[in-house]
Amino acid sequence: MSSLTHLAPDSTIGHLPCHHFQVSSTTPGQVVAEKFGQEPDLPGVIITHESQVLGMISSVKFREQMSLPDRVEFYWQRPIRSLLDFMRIPPLSLSENWKIYDAVQACLNRQRDLIYEPIIVVRENHSLGILDVQTLLLAQAQILSQANKIIDKYRTERHKNLAQIQQEQAKVQEYTKLLDSKQRQAEKSNNIPSQEQAALAKQAQEIAQLNQRFVRIARLISSEGRLAFQATFQGANSICNNTERILGVGKAIANDLETVNRTSRTIAEAIEQVRHLAVQVAVVTNQMENQPSGLSQVSLEIARLASKTFELGTQIEQIASRFKLRIHELTEAARGGAHVAKSVTQKIERAERTLLELEELISEKSLNLTPDISEQLDINKTVRSQSLVKEIEQAEVGLSELESIVKKQDSSQYLIQKIQEALKYKQG
Repeated sequence: MSSLTHLAPDSTIGHLPCHHFQVSSTTPGQVVAEKFGQEPDLPGVIITHESQVLGMISSVKFREQMSLPDRVEFYWQRPIRSLLDFMRIPPLSLSENWKIYDAVQACLNRQRDLIYEPIIVVRENHSLGILDVQTLLLAQAQILSQANKIIDKYRTERHKNLAQIQQEQAKVQEYTKLLDSKQRQAEKSNNIPSQEQAALAKQAQEIAQLNQRFVRIARLISSEGRLAFQATFQGANSICNNTERILGVGKAIANDLETVNRTSRTIAEAIEQVRHLAVQVAVVTNQMENQPSGLSQVSLEIARLASKTFELGTQIEQIASRFKLRIHELTEAARGGAHVAKSVTQKIERAERTLLELEELISEKSLNLTPDISEQLDINKTVRSQSLVKEIEQAEVGLSELESIVKKQDSSQYLIQKIQEALKYKQG
């Protein structure tokens, strides 16, 4: 018999060892008896007719019948079917997929005298096998033994787990008590403010004050920066306009200077002619007795040159007046630019003072600015402001000097007066 240790709770009767003893219905009883004698472990014989199962005779029932008087002589040579018809025991045929537990229940549900009758096992390939009920019961016992072992194992593990759970519960209770104690201590410590908490509160107050100062300085920086930028833009526009005016005045002055140059050249030519006429006058004077008409001709030429020179002097005076007006416009435009520059400088200085205040506030909070660097920054800003103011003042001084020069007597007018005096002297 095969070992039954490989069985599991869900094993079927197909996993159990079966016997294969099958004869036709016409087989004599003597053949069956000899087979039972040769193999005492055979539980029975399956009787078929044309591949149809007619029934089964167990070895126990066969021996019981053969032990009765006259049965051996009667059934020894007769077909085995005659004995099957006489016994009329219905066979229990089960599929190989039946669970062992269900097969045991089916056997136990039979009549009392048929409980231990073998079972016909029908395979999926339609082959037949004979399963001894003893083998079935042993398999059931083996499965129950394995189940008991599993139950005992689970029971042992359960007790072990229960013990661990109890230990963990005890630890949880201890931790709970410890946590309650810590919470009570924390509540007591929270009621009494510590030095660290006081220091933190003080620092928080200082931070709040510092934030307020930052907000105030930020607003001031925004306001001053906006004013400085507006003044810068306005100053730039004003300087552009003044620059255009200065360019226009410069072009007009250039034209006037060109006219003055032409007039000066004409005056030079007139002076040269006067010099020649003076020479002619001297010659004519020496020859006056012989040619009196030559002197009158020279006098007419001198009068004509004097008139022309007077006209040129008038033109130069007009040009000088226009030149003074242009210089005055240029001076006013430059002064307007200087005023705008001063205003921009003041705005920038206010913005710089605001930035200095912010830097002082930051340096109080231990930022990485050394005293030497801060002092150098202040010196550089002061030097830049002073240099800008000094340049503006120098520009104003230059403009004042230019205006004073214009107000003085013009040298060309003085030259014209000298020429006129010389001509009058010659005419006299």
